[in-house]
Amino acid sequence: MFATGKRSLLTDRTASPYHWADRVPHADAFGDPITSETSMIVLGIDTATPGLGVALAGPEGLIAEAMVGTGLRHAQGLLPAVEWLLGTSEMSVQDLGAVAVTLGPGSFTAVRIGLNTAKGLCMGRNLPLVGISSLAAAAARHPQCAWPVVPWFDAKRKEVYAGRYDTSGPYPRALEPDDVIAPDLWLARHPGPALFVGDGAVLYRDLITSRLGDKAHLTPAWEPLASAGVVAVWGRERAIRGEVLDPDQAAPVYLRRPQALLTQSHAR
Repeated sequence: MFATGKRSLLTDRTASPYHWADRVPHADAFGDPITSETSMIVLGIDTATPGLGVALAGPEGLIAEAMVGTGLRHAQGLLPAVEWLLGTSEMSVQDLGAVAVTLGPGSFTAVRIGLNTAKGLCMGRNLPLVGISSLAAAAARHPQCAWPVVPWFDAKRKEVYAGRYDTSGPYPRALEPDDVIAPDLWLARHPGPALFVGDGAVLYRDLITSRLGDKAHLTPAWEPLASAGVVAVWGRERAIRGEVLDPDQAAPVYLRRPQALLTQSHAR
């Protein structure tokens, strides 16, 4: 799938100019960040869905993006994908100034793989870490939409991870808290027009259209599942503004307890 180098990205601890104590950009007398931070290259990672996505963003926007439908086998594909993307872009891990990653919601294991990889890269090279909502990132791919954008990710157990966003501004604005919910219950609460995106929207397409009729708007089934390009570009803007996380404290956003924990609690 992807060629891999002998040196692991997670164990390459070559010094980086970005240290944790300096992750909030310095500002001039007018409060504007100085240019040393605005030239940074950011790696974006999205593993919240069956589509594994990686991307690079720089001062002029998106540099490169790759998406692979791994079917949640992200543990095997993520680092090779990052190495391939950097190599194809004639860059190396030493060129990175920050890493942005989706925090969830999404597949518990897949989200954790993406976050742990991002944390490893950041801690190994003292890079800033930016966390992005996977649902907000999916909504951001549909700017200036005339209707609310509703990302649905398959949450199993006949439920979806659902968000509802206004994308008329520069960034998606959440119209309500993200939730994990049965699709029919969500539709009963929201009878108005909306654009549905994500693998949950594909899975429950017939239900959506039967309930909403011509008020249901859906993206094509072949639309890429991963939003790494958005994560990289948006993450870069947030890194420059100093909106970064402590890698030691960064945690996934699950919206509900993982199945393994639920099974343990029921067994008691």
